[in-house]
Amino acid sequence: MFFNSTIRHRLLLIFAVVFLFAVCLATVYALNISALKSDFYMMEDIYKLSNNVLELRRFEKNFLYEHDPHSLHQIAHYLYAINKDTNYFSRELLTTMGKKEFLNFQYTIKQYEKLIEGHPRISNANIEEIRKLGKRLVDFTDQLLKAKRESIHKKLHLTMYGFIMATAGGFMFILLVFHVQTKNILRRLAKVQKATRAVALGQFVPIKENASGTDEISSLIQAFNKMVEEIDNKQEQLLQAKKLAAIGTFSSGIAHELNNPLNNISLTADTLLEEYDTLSREEILEMIQDIIDEDERASLVVRNLLDFCRKSPPSSQLLNIKDVVRKSADLVRNQLKIQHIEFEDYIPESLPLIRGDAQKLQQVFVNLFLNSMHAISDGGLIDVHGEARNGYVIIRFSDTGKGIPAEKLEHIFEPFFTTKPVGKGTGLGLSIVYGIIKKHGGYIEVKSKENIGTTFIIYLPIANDAETLGIKKDDTDSSN
Repeated sequence: MFFNSTIRHRLLLIFAVVFLFAVCLATVYALNISALKSDFYMMEDIYKLSNNVLELRRFEKNFLYEHDPHSLHQIAHYLYAINKDTNYFSRELLTTMGKKEFLNFQYTIKQYEKLIEGHPRISNANIEEIRKLGKRLVDFTDQLLKAKRESIHKKLHLTMYGFIMATAGGFMFILLVFHVQTKNILRRLAKVQKATRAVALGQFVPIKENASGTDEISSLIQAFNKMVEEIDNKQEQLLQAKKLAAIGTFSSGIAHELNNPLNNISLTADTLLEEYDTLSREEILEMIQDIIDEDERASLVVRNLLDFCRKSPPSSQLLNIKDVVRKSADLVRNQLKIQHIEFEDYIPESLPLIRGDAQKLQQVFVNLFLNSMHAISDGGLIDVHGEARNGYVIIRFSDTGKGIPAEKLEHIFEPFFTTKPVGKGTGLGLSIVYGIIKKHGGYIEVKSKENIGTTFIIYLPIANDAETLGIKKDDTDSSN
């Protein structure tokens, strides 16, 4: 329940606990001080008892050896005072000295009184006994003083060190609670910070939060996850919009690609219509085949264009990266011709298969083609190389464009960053490329030199052997 409460409530609860702890500590300290105060007052009474016993011994000496009748009167007076004090704080005497010692003390007083009361018959033996009993009274009060001093000393130490230890323990407890709370908050905020950086790089991954709390950080994470979901949806819309923008960029090439077969179909049909009676069967069939071939050529262009533009749910399948690059190149081939750009494909047919979304990977290479076409002003070369190494299929996409300044290289994959003039680009193409490659478990690097060209190096994980063998087995079975 504590961890499901809001941070404000937690802090208020911690403050309340600290306040209660401080009140309890102050109460205990006050009670100890009060007890010590009582002990000091009791110490005064014990000193008074001790002084009475010493005075009793002084007059005892005068009475026994000088036979002073006045001394006997004083002895009676101090015996009365000693009995009175003993009865007054008998409980304290019992607690401090124990029951046995206390009873012995009382017995000694009574014996002393009996001997003194029979003073006309005091013999030498009685004198010696009185002196022994008097000494016992003195020894008792001395032990009582010593025991009480030690008791007060222990209480002082306990009060002082106990207060210090309790204060230090409470302070450490407060620090520990704040440390745990702060660590918990900072750990969860670090997740948000890391996820925010990932969003900036095009990785829309929700934050995994096990606790279904209601505190401010949980609300922030829930809001962030909802935002990521919305951004992911918008990313798909943005991807579709970039496809349409790409079509607009190379629309003249597409028009040219469609115009040629349509013109050939029109010319062949006109010729067939006008000269049908003069043509042989073989010539007629040949012209009809030409019309069919040109129609297939135009259909292929339209089909590639529809495949590129079609909005489909994310899918994952085994792919040959060479096919993906070839289909992407087919879409821009005529635009390349218009800009007098040569394209050379050096990707081996034998490269291992990868697993991915064909449409999204095609978008990657179309964006790279367009990026290179913008970088090459008039006439140049785009070449693509491929190899397999360390569990990755590696594609090197190079152009002979104007290159990218070194200080801008580290920013090119950031959303809305562009090296193109205002109005010539949004800076979203390479950001989309980065995000798609990341979602495929790969990564992308870039190398560039001004006035020499740029190379994008794409790393895509090779599909595992079980998947690849399964595909090959299916192909073999179907061919049989």
